Amino acid sequence: MKVLPFVIPKSPLENLVFQVDEEIRFYDKLHQHEEIQISYIERGTGKLVFMDGIHPYSSNDLFVIGSTIPHLFKSEDSGKTPSKMYTLFFTKDSFGENFFRLLELQDIRMFFEKAQYGFRVLEEQNELGQFIKGMESKNRFDRFLGLLQLQSKLCGLPSQTLSLSATTKVRSLDEGERLQRIFDLVIQNFHRPIPLEEVASISHMTKNSFCRFFKKHTNKSFMDFLIEYRVSHACQQLVLSNTLSIGEIAEACGFQNQSNFNRQFKAQKGVSPSSYKKSFE
Repeated sequence: MKVLPFVIPKSPLENLVFQVDEEIRFYDKLHQHEEIQISYIERGTGKLVFMDGIHPYSSNDLFVIGSTIPHLFKSEDSGKTPSKMYTLFFTKDSFGENFFRLLELQDIRMFFEKAQYGFRVLEEQNELGQFIKGMESKNRFDRFLGLLQLQSKLCGLPSQTLSLSATTKVRSLDEGERLQRIFDLVIQNFHRPIPLEEVASISHMTKNSFCRFFKKHTNKSFMDFLIEYRVSHACQQLVLSNTLSIGEIAEACGFQNQSNFNRQFKAQKGVSPSSYKKSFE
């Protein structure tokens, strides 16, 4: 399957797609699709990687990913226990170009404004997750009504914005394939130094051209992206590991010394690694 565009499989008459993914790893290729995506992660841990941000996820997380936002789910290896996610796919025009402009639906228009940046739901995730899960056994009409109820509920709940820009899109297959190679390199090798010469080489660019290309598509430098990924991985290790010291976690995440790790971690998270770990104990 080509990296971009990713097409949600559906019949010509299907306007709202309900999908269950139960795999050791979710689909982990950088992709974008026209459909807005509401996903409840019932089981699994990993990272949701946007073009301009990296967000750890775990069981009971609920995300909304807007139309054409490039993203990928990087599942953590968890033995033989498969990850499981329930997802609704639809577009703003799924039920007609003017459907969501109806006066009766004005209260859920905020959903689409929030969705264009993507967001994580911060309250009532379990209740809403079970509501989404229950749609599996519903007929199309009840799923349609359920979507409207879900959108209304999501408008009023606290949330975390995931993307800095609503306009970051990959516009060609060549751009998408280059970015996929870059993301794959980071995901597989973040624990070691990755010089600009190496990442520029796999992108078939000079260093200067690569830096401009990456900045254009992610709104940040490659080094900032790499550090963010390392810190994101460290966050998961600080919460999940009871055997590794903070120094060992720092080294495993690609930081050459603990003082640099502490400085970068606090710059991104606002607290020290030890304070972050204690908050989950």
